Amino acid sequence: MKGRVFSAKRGNYIEREKIEDSLEDVFGEYQKDGDIYTIKNYKAFEEMKVELIENKNKKNKMRVNTTASMEKADMALETKKDLNEFLEEVTGYTAKERRKRMKNEVEG
Repeated sequence: MKGRVFSAKRGNYIEREKIEDSLEDVFGEYQKDGDIYTIKNYKAFEEMKVELIENKNKKNKMRVNTTASMEKADMALETKKDLNEFLEEVTGYTAKERRKRMKNEVEG
C-alpha cells in the first residue's frame, strides 16, 4: 500500500486499539482487513486506508493513504481537520509538529 508513513511521538505508541478507537471517534464506521482499515465515502474522501506497520523491538508505525473526490472539494477543509484530529490522537504529533518533522526529513 502506498501512502505517508507516520511514527509516534516520544511516550506515545501506535497500537491497534488506539487506531480503532480513534477511527470510530473521528470517522464513524470503518472496515478492517488484517492490519488495514478502510473508510469509504467520508466527506471529501472517496477512500482512506490506514495500515498498522508492526516492528519487532521498535515502535509501530502507521501508513495512511487517501483518495479525494474533486466533486466534494467544498468539504476538503473540514475533512482535513478530521484527518489531523485522528493523526494527533494516534501519533501524539500536532499538524504543525508533523509538518516540521517532514520538512526536516526532506532537508536531511
